[in-house]
Parts: sequence; C-alpha cells; structure tokens
Amino acid sequence: MIIFEKKRKQLIQDYEQLLILKNWYEKIAEEVNRSYILEKVEKRGRQLIDQLNLLNANLVKIQEDHEKLQQQQQKLHKNLLEEHKLLNEYFENFS
Repeated sequence: MIIFEKKRKQLIQDYEQLLILKNWYEKIAEEVNRSYILEKVEKRGRQLIDQLNLLNANLVKIQEDHEKLQQQQQKLHKNLLEEHKLLNEYFENFS
C-alpha cells in the first residue's frame, strides 16, 4: 500500500510537471505566433509606406507638370491677346 501511495504521489508530481511544461509550451507557441504576426504586419506596413511614397512622388510630378501647363496657358493667352490687339490696330489703320 505504501508503494502504491508513493507511486501515486510521483504520478501526481509528474502530472503537475507536465501541466507546467504544457503551459510553458503554449506560451512559447503564442509568442512565436505573435512574433510572426508582428513581422507580417511590419512587412506589410513597410510595403504600404513604399507605395505611399511612390504615389506622393507621382503626385508631386503631376503638380509640377500642371504648374508648367498653367504657365504655358498663361503665356499663350497673353500672346493671343497681343495678337488680337495688333489685329485690331491693323484693321483700324486699314480702314
């Protein structure tokens, strides 16, 4: 009977150790999973930042092109007004 009691206590201790190891393993697995998720989120975040930087560079280029076009339009409009003025003067002098 004493032998069975000792074995029973040993089995209980072994079971408690097993539970401790199981909990430790689960925590480690959670940490690994969390680290993996964080790594993936950080990688995706860097990709999104790169895409936003590219979009920003494209937007700056578009704005620069737009400004150049506006300047050209203003220049053309000024030239057109000047030509219109010269034509008016020509027809006034001709008549």
